[in-house]
Amino acid sequence: MTSPAKLLAAAMAWFVCVVTPVMAADDYCSRPVRVALFEFGVLFRAATDDGIDQQLLDAIKSRTGCQFERVVLPRNRIWAELQNGSLDLATSAIPTPERKAYGFLLPYLKTRNVVLIRKGAASQLNSIADLVSGEERLGVVRGFRHEAAYDELIGRLEKQDRIVKAADVAENFRLFDKGIVSVIFSQPVIYRQYLSEAYLQNQVVIRDWAPNDENSIGALILSRKSFTPEQARKWDALLVALQKDGTLLKIYRGFLSPPQARDLVYVGPRSPD
Repeated sequence: MTSPAKLLAAAMAWFVCVVTPVMAADDYCSRPVRVALFEFGVLFRAATDDGIDQQLLDAIKSRTGCQFERVVLPRNRIWAELQNGSLDLATSAIPTPERKAYGFLLPYLKTRNVVLIRKGAASQLNSIADLVSGEERLGVVRGFRHEAAYDELIGRLEKQDRIVKAADVAENFRLFDKGIVSVIFSQPVIYRQYLSEAYLQNQVVIRDWAPNDENSIGALILSRKSFTPEQARKWDALLVALQKDGTLLKIYRGFLSPPQARDLVYVGPRSPD
C-alpha cells in the first residue's frame, strides 16, 4: 500500500509538472497571442510556411509556453490591427516614434536596404537627386519603413505621383519584373529570394544611395493593449538570451550563408519600455 507521504509527494510532483508551464507562460502572455506574419523573403515565405520569423516564434513558444494564433496579413493592415488591439504581436518591425506609441519594440536583427534599378534606366540614375529629377517610378510596399534617406525620397516622389504601392513584397517584385516600376528598395537577404542570379546579373543594377544611414532594425512589436510593461521586459530579456546562447544565429544560418547570418545579428541598445 502506498503511504500518505508518497501519495503527497506524487501529487506535488504532478502539480509542478502540470502547473509550472502555465505559470511561466503567464509571465509572458495571459492568453493565446494573435501574431501576424507577412511575405518577406527569408523572414517568411507563405508558400513554404517557413522562415526566420516563424522559427523565432517557435523558439519563443518553447521557452515561454505561450500559444500563438498565426495570421498572414498585408503590412498596412498589421499596423492598423496593432493599434486597435485586434492583433497582439508582429515581426520585423522597424522602430519609429509612431509605432512606439502603440507597441513595445524589441530588436532581434539588423539589415539595410539597397536600390535595385532596371538596367534600362540605370544609366540615368546614379543618385537620389537623379531619381527625383527624372520620370521613373518607384515601387514600395504599403506600410514599410526604410532608412531615413529613402523614406524622405518616397515622400518627395509621392508629391510627384511617382510611387506605386504594392500590398506585399512579392507583388512589389512582380511590378519591378514587369517594368511597371523601374526602381525598388530591398535587402540582399530578401531580393535573392525573388530574383534569380541570372536576372540580377543581366537585368538589374544595384546601388547604395544612403551609405551613411544607420542599419534598419527588425523588431518584434508587442501591442501595448495586449502586454504589460513587465511582460515586454521579459520578452526583451528572452530575445537577449536567444542571441547570447546562439539560438538566433542558428536560426539565421538555416536560411543564409554564415557571413550573412552573422551580419543579421543585432547587439545594439534596447529600450523595451
